[in-house]
Amino acid sequence: MFKQTTISLSIAAAVFTAPSSVAEQFEKDSEVIVVSGSRIEQKLEDVAGSVNVVTEQEIERELAVDLNSAFKYQTGITTTGSTGEAQALNIRGIGGNRVVYVKDGRRLNDAYSGGGGLIIGRGYFDVDNVKQIEVAKGAASSLYGSDALGGIIVISTKNPSDYLANEDSYAQVGIGYYGVNSEKSATATFAKQLSDLNATSIQVTRRDGEETQNYQENLPGFDYTSNALLLKSEFKLTDSERVLATLDYFDQDSEQVITANEYETRDDNESLSLSLEFDTSTATSFYDNLSTQVYYTDFEQISNQTRANDGSRSRIGPYTDYNDYRFEQSILGARLVLDKQLEFGSVSHQLVYGFDYDGYETSRPRLKTRIDAQGNKVFDNEGQKTFPGADTTMLGLFVQDNIALSDAVTLNAGLRLDKYDMDAKQSELYEGTEFGDISETALSPKLGLVYAVSDNLNVVAQYSRGFKIPPHDLAYQSHGVEPIYQILPNPELDPETSDSIEFGVKGGFDSKQFSVTLFNTKFDDFIGNKVVRVEPSQIPNMPPKTYYQYHNIGEVEIKGLEANFTVWVNDNVSVETGLTYVQGKDKETNEYLSSISPLNGFAKTRYEMDSWSVTAAFKAAKRMTKVPTDDRIKTGGWGTVDLYAEYDFGNLRLNAGVFNLLDKEYIPYESVAGQAADANLEQYTQPGRNFAINAKYTF
Repeated sequence: MFKQTTISLSIAAAVFTAPSSVAEQFEKDSEVIVVSGSRIEQKLEDVAGSVNVVTEQEIERELAVDLNSAFKYQTGITTTGSTGEAQALNIRGIGGNRVVYVKDGRRLNDAYSGGGGLIIGRGYFDVDNVKQIEVAKGAASSLYGSDALGGIIVISTKNPSDYLANEDSYAQVGIGYYGVNSEKSATATFAKQLSDLNATSIQVTRRDGEETQNYQENLPGFDYTSNALLLKSEFKLTDSERVLATLDYFDQDSEQVITANEYETRDDNESLSLSLEFDTSTATSFYDNLSTQVYYTDFEQISNQTRANDGSRSRIGPYTDYNDYRFEQSILGARLVLDKQLEFGSVSHQLVYGFDYDGYETSRPRLKTRIDAQGNKVFDNEGQKTFPGADTTMLGLFVQDNIALSDAVTLNAGLRLDKYDMDAKQSELYEGTEFGDISETALSPKLGLVYAVSDNLNVVAQYSRGFKIPPHDLAYQSHGVEPIYQILPNPELDPETSDSIEFGVKGGFDSKQFSVTLFNTKFDDFIGNKVVRVEPSQIPNMPPKTYYQYHNIGEVEIKGLEANFTVWVNDNVSVETGLTYVQGKDKETNEYLSSISPLNGFAKTRYEMDSWSVTAAFKAAKRMTKVPTDDRIKTGGWGTVDLYAEYDFGNLRLNAGVFNLLDKEYIPYESVAGQAADANLEQYTQPGRNFAINAKYTF
């Protein structure tokens, strides 16, 4: 069971033993620049809201290969899915499409769930080329619009200038092994200053692995491969103007064969993005800096499934279904962000303003071919209902004023106006079904305050409003299983909204840094499934047919506390700790939410010399008893220990890790939340002791 005092004692010991002689080193390491707070660069300590940052150094040191491993030691953030599968982040109990993912200025594809699990995730990119990932927690619609109901994830990758650092060329190769799923990886990076005006970089990564096993190692398993290509070219027009062209490609294939020709699944997830950006710092009367971007992203999942049926529930006897299930989404987007510094007397204003346009085209084709036992086609490529897909356009105008009222007080006031339209696609498959179009506007304000008590201590507070347009897959859901149930479309859905309040303290005293945040968020018009009517079955001895429809039925409140402490004990030893407590309830039913995690925390101790370092990390969670109802699953507390080592030979850098060092068998609540209390959870146990190693050589 997780002992709450463990992390507290680690913090206290480090705080009271840390000398001030390492203040200079700590200040250098702790200054983090983020863009998620205002869409322009800011020091993290100057942001009123809560932002978590994962740097490329942390990704490398902790041998992260995906979202799950990159966010292993973060407060307020959990992950769903595992390596090689669909993945997504959960921020303070809110996830899925209620969180925006932005990579290099581009929105990423929607998530999609079905059959009780995540079919399409938000992690279809390779972390090996990532420079930094920021997670702004709480509503962020005042800057990013729809879907920023619970937060945003901003992913930044390296540009050619990041690799070159005033050199003419750069080259690096790397190989790795990740034992938890036998993944083998190879990566190569090359950057070149082609002329005084142009620099280009290219990175390719290949990964081959297997399904992440449970503790007993008895899952049926699958094989997967992924290929990533990131090509960037920077053109320096003048000393203050730049154009950046980007091609970003990711492909992940998986294959599972449980019984040949009877139970097989082959998935192909492919994403291609093209982007063109222009930046200038040539000041005018309207802006000091201007950044504009146009981009196109095309995402497609193809899932080919073979399913044999023994015929016990069929009038035609045994048969085999060949399913071709797809999720297709393309996004055409444009951005304009400007900032201007203005002075009015003793008050300084930093205006950030601009617009976003995003046009989504989404479809969910499902085709089925059925072959009977004699080899005859019962039907061929017959369309199957889910939802018809939709065309969605979103246009947002935003402005934020960062007002320095004095040397001690900064006020952040933001406002965004969004207009969106969603039209259902026409399809003969849904002939006779009324879908209707959805058109709405939303106004999202934000107000933040940063009060500098001293040079080392800031008190921060923030109110922000978020909204989420009705998802196409819920508004236009139209399918069922005759004569058991039917899901009806509902174009009358209203947007989901949230109101977030945060209060926190951020400090940096010599070699010690900390932040403590209290938060409370209320969500209105949550969309959920509701029984709208029940009709007698037309078939004798069959239960009544139930009709479902998605409605705005929920009012949810989530509140909690997050704390982070980092201390340099001396020139060589640092301690980092974090603690998260979240509680969430459906205010209409007074039931706990299944998306909330139990009390959890981590502690990392790092010993660092000039060319090498070792890190011991402890992560733990309390047992989970605050579940929706007594018939839902509860989990026990757990704690794991990981060890990391890094050695830098100059051109060659080695990283190694041992995970779950004590070979602990445990089940995170997030992986089983909402299941029945008597469910068999063996398949959800986490892997036992495993190791990873990575080597990179720079030319």
